Amino acid sequence: MVLAELSLAIAAVKGVGEAIDAAKSIAEVAGQLDKALNLTDKAEKIRPKGKTEVRVNKKLEQFEDNTDGESTNLGAIIQEVSDEENLKNELYRIGTKLDVKFGPGTWDKIKEIRRKRLEKQERLEYEAEQREIARALARKKFWLEVLKVVALVASISLFTYWLSLYY
Repeated sequence: MVLAELSLAIAAVKGVGEAIDAAKSIAEVAGQLDKALNLTDKAEKIRPKGKTEVRVNKKLEQFEDNTDGESTNLGAIIQEVSDEENLKNELYRIGTKLDVKFGPGTWDKIKEIRRKRLEKQERLEYEAEQREIARALARKKFWLEVLKVVALVASISLFTYWLSLYY
């Protein structure tokens, strides 16, 4: 559920904020910061993006029992929107705390390096998937050629047998 994911992310971000106050180096909060950012990413991926409320509501009306777990209740929608804003504010507060405590631009550097590494990881996963697809295609072509050769050998053998019987 989106609300649960947002609540977890907000709690993790607040925990990182408290840990930053007590930390002597950024390495002390790195693990907590990583967990908080992962939960934030997970919460953002769950929310449907690029769809207007009308389209979402139209889709939800097609199903009587709303099986995807999204609530159409106005209170739940308001809670979700306020939690998203809360999460954005908490992330901004953490960024400010990091910049104040460990020098200007620290938060921006962390976000940029993380973004680059996530892009690299996605690219590597995509390339590995493409290699696997190519390997499967090559395997399929190989076995098709083997089948052709076996069929050719069988045809020639049958033809030779037929020739030996009648000529």
